[in-house]
Amino acid sequence: MNKQPFILDFDKNPHAVFEPNHDQEPFYFHPRLLYAFVPEKEINAFLDQHLHRTLGEFESCSFNPKIYEVQIDNEFFTLCQAPLGAPAATQLLEWLIAYGVEKVLTVGTAGALVDLPENTMLLPTRAIRDEGTSFHYMQPGQFVELDSSFLKEVEKALTELNVDYDEITTWTTDGFFRETPKKVAQFRQLGASTVEMECAALAACAQFRKIDFAQLLFTADTLADMDNYDERDWGGESHRTGLSIGAQILTRIK
Repeated sequence: MNKQPFILDFDKNPHAVFEPNHDQEPFYFHPRLLYAFVPEKEINAFLDQHLHRTLGEFESCSFNPKIYEVQIDNEFFTLCQAPLGAPAATQLLEWLIAYGVEKVLTVGTAGALVDLPENTMLLPTRAIRDEGTSFHYMQPGQFVELDSSFLKEVEKALTELNVDYDEITTWTTDGFFRETPKKVAQFRQLGASTVEMECAALAACAQFRKIDFAQLLFTADTLADMDNYDERDWGGESHRTGLSIGAQILTRIK
C-alpha cells in the first residue's frame, strides 16, 4: 500500500464523478473574466459606473455571488466576486470555466513579506504551493509557474496604461493563522514577496483546464518586521483600483 500522503498521489484523469457543470444551468459567460477578491459593496459601486446585466448566480450553502456581464467601450467581459481561500475560489472558478470562461484575470490583496508600501501593485510570475488544492491539479512540486503568453498580454496592457508594478513570487497558504516566523523566513528566502491564499491553486486549475490565468495583487498588511506585525488598512484603497485596472486590462485583451 502506498504510504506517502494522499495529497501527493496526483490523478491526471480530467473527469470526476461530480463534474462542474452537473447542474446543467442555461448559462453562458463571456470568455474574459474579472475574478475579484473584494467586498460586495465594491462590486456594486463598480457596477454603478458601467453598463451591466446579471448573467447568472452561483449557489452554495454559504456564498452565492451573482455573475455579471460588464460592457465598457463596446467590449464585454464577465465579473464575479471571488470567495476567500483556495478550495472555495477554485471550486467557483471550475464552475465558471464550465460555462464559458477562458481568460481569467484575478485581482485581490496580499500580505507583504518584504518592505513594501500598502496598496503597491504586484504581478506574480511564480507561486509557492503551500496549500492543498493545487495538488489535485498538477504533479507535486514546490512551485507553479505563471509565465505565459497571457501574462505578457497583461504586462503589455499595464505598460499601455502607464501603471507601475513589480513582478514577484508569492506564497500561497491555507493557514491564515499559521504564518509562523519560521515559515515567513523560509518562503522569504525562496524569494516570496507576498503571502495570500489562492494564487497557486487558481493557476494550477487554469493550467489543468487549459485556460489563461494571471493575478494582480495589492499589498495589504505587512509581515516584513515579524516583531511588529502591522495590519495597516488591509489594502482597502486598492479594491476599487484593482477593479478599475483589471477592467481596463481585459478590454484590451482579445
